[in-house]
Amino acid sequence: MHGGACEDDKIEVVNLVGRDEYLTGISGFYGPIEGYNGMKGITSVAFYSNMKMYGPYGKDGGEGYVYFASTTSPGKVIGFHGRKSDFLSAIGVHMNTRGLPMNFSMLALPTL
Repeated sequence: MHGGACEDDKIEVVNLVGRDEYLTGISGFYGPIEGYNGMKGITSVAFYSNMKMYGPYGKDGGEGYVYFASTTSPGKVIGFHGRKSDFLSAIGVHMNTRGLPMNFSMLALPTL
């Protein structure tokens, strides 16, 4: 994961365990981005697999931040979508539910 425009930017890699592990959802916080005059975006994100949680990566919560999470329906994350400028301002997941038709799961972020 990569984001922001700070000197301490770093890239985090999530390595899943072969074909037995798959992503099942995400969660995180949405709020003010430091140094962007009150603009808001995704400040942290955690990835959930069928085996464990990875993260959170970034700045968790606090006053003025909103928690978000993808749906808890059973299935696999098969893709991501989002919106960005200088930072990530929206994120969602595409789910494939076991034995069910393709399902589209979008996170509802507050519009301010």
